[in-house]
Order: sequence, then C-alpha cells, then structure tokens
Amino acid sequence: MTPPIKSTKAGTATVLLLAFLLFYFPSMLALFSQDSEPKDMTTFNILMATCYTGIFCVNYFFIVPRLFFGKDNKYLFFIINIILVVILCSLLPLWFEAHGGMPRPRHMQKVPMTYGQHLMGYLRFIIRDGVMMILSIALAYAMRASKAREEMRSRVLELEAERRNTELMSLKAQLNPHFLFNSLNNIYALIAIDSEKAQESLHELSNMLRFMIYDAESDTVSLTKEMKFIRDFTRLMSLRLNPSVNLTCKLQEINDPSLHITPLLILTLVENAFKHVAIVDNKGFINIEISVDDDWLLCKVTNSSSTEKIGKLEKGCSGVGLRNIEKQLQLLYSDSYKLIIEEDTSEFRSELKIKVSALRTLTQSAK
Repeated sequence: MTPPIKSTKAGTATVLLLAFLLFYFPSMLALFSQDSEPKDMTTFNILMATCYTGIFCVNYFFIVPRLFFGKDNKYLFFIINIILVVILCSLLPLWFEAHGGMPRPRHMQKVPMTYGQHLMGYLRFIIRDGVMMILSIALAYAMRASKAREEMRSRVLELEAERRNTELMSLKAQLNPHFLFNSLNNIYALIAIDSEKAQESLHELSNMLRFMIYDAESDTVSLTKEMKFIRDFTRLMSLRLNPSVNLTCKLQEINDPSLHITPLLILTLVENAFKHVAIVDNKGFINIEISVDDDWLLCKVTNSSSTEKIGKLEKGCSGVGLRNIEKQLQLLYSDSYKLIIEEDTSEFRSELKIKVSALRTLTQSAK
C-alpha cells in the first residue's frame, strides 16, 4: 500500500493560488469590468467558483490522497464524488429558486420566460456546472498523480544512489586487500634478495597506504594524487620485476586541480600488467601510458603474454580487479567511458578512456 502523500506549506499555497487563478480570476475580471453583467450574475459566478474550488480542494487534500493513493480504494473515490456532484447539481438550482430564481444575463432580465425555458435553463446549469465539477475532480486527481509520480521517482533515485554507494563500497573493500597482499608479497620476496631495496619498497608502500587510508576512502581524489600513486606503485613493483622484463612508463604531469577520479580505478589495469606479464624467449615487456588532452583521459597498458594465458579473461581467471573496474565504470561514468580489453598470443592490451567533462562533473557533484 502506497503511503498517503503529504503536502508541504509551500505546496498548499501553490495549489490554492492555482485554484484562485482557475476558478475565481474570470469572475473577478467580470466584477471590475465596465460592461459588467448584473450583480446577481456576478454573485452567481463567484458562488459557483467557490463550489468548484471547494470540490477541487476537498479532492486534492483529502479524498484523492486517502482513497485513491492511501488505501487504494478507487471505487469509494468514484462513489463519493458521484454523490457529491449529484447533490450539488440538485440542491444548487433549488437554492437559487428559493432566492429569486436562476440569475439571467442583462439582455434577458425583462423578457418573460416560459416553463420550458426555465427548464432548459436548469438543464444547462446541470450540464455546464456538473461538467465543471467533474473537471475540478479530474484536475485534483491529475495534480496528485503527478505529485505521486515525482515522489516515487525521487524515492527510486534515492534507492538507486544508495545501492550504487553500497556496491562501490563493496568493490573498494575487495580491491584494497587485493593490492595490499600483492605489495606485501613483493616486499617479502625482496628481503631475501636485497634488503636495501626492501626498505625502499617499504617506504613506498607506507606512502601508498597513507593515500589509501586518507584519500582513497573518499568518493573522488584529484587526478594529480592518483597519478602520483600510480607512479609510486610502478616504482615499487619495478623493484621486484624480472630483469628480462622491459618496463616503459610514460605518465603525463597533470596540474589541473579540477580533475578528479574515483580512487584506485586506474591502478587495476596497471597492477594487472605486473601480475600477468609473461616472459617468452627470455623477453617480456610492460608499457604504461597515461595522458590527458582536452577531451579524454587516456590510460593504455600493454604487457607481454603467452599462449598459456590466452582466454583467462573469458574463463574468469583475471581476478577481482578487472571485474571490479568494469562494474565501477558502469556505475560512475555510464556513457562517458570506453574500456577495451584485448588478448592474443603475444600481448595483453587494456585501454581506458574517460571523458574529461565527466571527471569535472563528478567533482562538482561530489562537492
């Protein structure tokens, strides 16, 4: 059952103003017009405007929200309104008859009327004003239905935002331990090989953990900090890299403070290259290129592969990293990114492009 729709003070004032403009304003113009109708005709119009407004307000504030949306009792809604219209269309002519008859235009006031003309006048009243009452009810329903749709849409958007936030937190929770375990394994291996490099690696890791603790927990970080993190990570991983692997790293210096990105997003592609690089005939390579132009942030990572590694992505053996980055891109950047992942017998290629405008838009929304 949908909860009854509540009206705010501002919304109530807006509804009442709209009712005045729709129902009273024409009568007020006639009241102050130089070529005005007789006073009893103007009084009649104002009285009927009050009737329409009353029907509209009763439906808008009580009947529609409680019966049509609150308790979902549509039959009772129609029954009450039908009875209301029939009673008003029956009693109002009798009330006017008891107080001098139905008002007539100026040019017909001194013209005698037959019984049939009187009857036609009442019939016109019932048809004309009955239709206006029905239209008042329909307007109240239409406005309430529109308000209900807006509130439902707002609730859906809030739930979707909460769902996205929960999913992103889950993705980050998976990614951070994944990175930490790999880094600790690297340092552990270096202790036995080169203690000085192990100390250097530990220092690099402490800086990176500081980034992850204080910056990566935010929704976005500046692209400058993210690039520095990637640079430190690459330096850390290169300390343990097999000498037969040729590492090429081209990272553009980015000094635009308005560009922000989701933390650790690019890291996944870079880390994947170090993890899955293959050495064939005593040769291997990792190429990392990150740059920004006026339109796109481009991250292109390529590493040597081998026949044994073909199909790992399709078989689901690429780990949580690549799956996480695809999910995060879909949630955060929608149509503003391009991710291409390709693999053949000699190399594994990943290319990520994100629109610069999306990075700036994300920054503004995060603020």
